[in-house]
Amino acid sequence: MTALPAPLLPELLAELRAEEGVRAVVLTGSHARGEADAWSDLDLAVLVTEDRLARDTVAYRKGRLVSVERRTVAERGRAFAEPEAALWNLEALRTGQALHDPHGIFAALQARARAFAWAEVETQAHLRAGQLIAGMAEEVHKVMGGLHAGDGGKVLYAAAGMTFALGTAALLDTGTLIPTENRYLALAQGAWTDPAWHSAYGTLAGLTDAAWSRRGRAGLRPYGRAVALARWPDGSPQELAQEAASKAAAFLSA
Repeated sequence: MTALPAPLLPELLAELRAEEGVRAVVLTGSHARGEADAWSDLDLAVLVTEDRLARDTVAYRKGRLVSVERRTVAERGRAFAEPEAALWNLEALRTGQALHDPHGIFAALQARARAFAWAEVETQAHLRAGQLIAGMAEEVHKVMGGLHAGDGGKVLYAAAGMTFALGTAALLDTGTLIPTENRYLALAQGAWTDPAWHSAYGTLAGLTDAAWSRRGRAGLRPYGRAVALARWPDGSPQELAQEAASKAAAFLSA
């Protein structure tokens, strides 16, 4: 772990404690996890009393990039009810280090996060995963059209959307939490233990040196795998996704 400039954290803490409506200040991110390097920003989460005080700031302090995220307790509590909020926030709540928590508000959130079981949102997660996959039907057609026309810009634009929609679907379907956005692509690639998904998603996401045409074709392959691997609860737009996957498979085999 890279050490912080000695006076920086106490100075920041004093400034944040003096702000209106502050209930707790928490060290999060790579510094809290003990993974920081010379390029890591310093992440601080502030619990505030009102929505009007919620805002993000990013600035350099003593040569260190400092990111401060201010949210209400209710907003942080979405991690216990909404699958996507859980993906992005549970690990931060579990690993955060309280710097100022006079009333134990963050401690209560952290205890709840550590006790949280994915089963509490699993049904919603499967439904949301299906919605994301089906919602990419238009992008599937953009990729096929772009490949047919030799339009690399169209293919890559659609591939960018598919990368994150299908990646998030895989994470939701498997309950794979995100400790840092830096690991998002690798976690999404490994979420489903399916060799075809792993290979095609890696190409789609740019984890290989593939040209745009290969990325486009790879985008069609993980779409089909996502449709096959996702668990589709009642009410999911499964038929739309299956039809798009069928068209993509036919395009690839032509």
